[in-house]
Amino acid sequence: MAVNFGEIKRIDIIVFLDRIGIRPVRNYQAYALFRAPYREDRHPSFKVSRKKNRWYDLATMCSGDIIDLGKMLYNTNDIMEVVRRIQDYTAAELVIRERIPSELHDERAGTFREVSVRPLSNGKLLSYLGSRGIDNTVAVEFCREIHFSLGCRHYYGIGFGNVRGGYEVRNPFFKGTVGQKDVSLIQMADGNELCVVFEGFMDFLSYMTLCRRTDFTPFAETMDFVVLNSVSNLRKAMRWLAPYPTVTCCLDNDDAGRKAVDILSESRDGVHDASAVYEGYKDLNDFLRGKRFCP
Repeated sequence: MAVNFGEIKRIDIIVFLDRIGIRPVRNYQAYALFRAPYREDRHPSFKVSRKKNRWYDLATMCSGDIIDLGKMLYNTNDIMEVVRRIQDYTAAELVIRERIPSELHDERAGTFREVSVRPLSNGKLLSYLGSRGIDNTVAVEFCREIHFSLGCRHYYGIGFGNVRGGYEVRNPFFKGTVGQKDVSLIQMADGNELCVVFEGFMDFLSYMTLCRRTDFTPFAETMDFVVLNSVSNLRKAMRWLAPYPTVTCCLDNDDAGRKAVDILSESRDGVHDASAVYEGYKDLNDFLRGKRFCP
């Protein structure tokens, strides 16, 4: 089971509670008030903030996100078990908070507004990914469809979630970030000891496509993945890579990619550079498409 924790944490807690049969005692503009769902609560003291999508137990002074709530509900510290049970209730329809605040301005000037997140199904977006060699099954599993307004016009693109709940957004004409920019962490199973690092999510999707095409998928489930979403995020990635004894780098075949491998190798043991596998190609996506460096 692949888990993008940034996306899981975007699941609307109020909607999730409704899915499992727990309704608010009172609704307010800023929050909903419940009886705590994991203990006896005669006087409702469990608040869920609509803006922050976090819960607060006023009686016990506990608080957290949806994963913290799952630990309390299901009485376990096994995060993968918590995620599995949350996804059991949200798999039929991805229940992600529809509006994501963003302060990002793009090159044409303006601010993203009315941002919504949906399952990826748009034919034009899937066709674009297909032109990049990405299998539809991989795209639908790991990506989302992001709609937003900029100025007076509406746009949409392929979204890839990061650990802070933001999204890298791509379409044939646009490249940007909705929300806060950070690395992405995809955990395929509990206890994996190998993590593979990519610069961008197209390279990660290319890797998973290659795994599917070569029946390498079962082995891919024994490793986790970090996508930098920019080599400038390398320092941020180190805290997520720290638990893994082995880190394999599938970064771009350029100076920035090689420098990033050197920095990682100097900071810790167990770092391996896999770029020789796609020597002669700029990155994994070019390798997937057979697009070699121009002479």
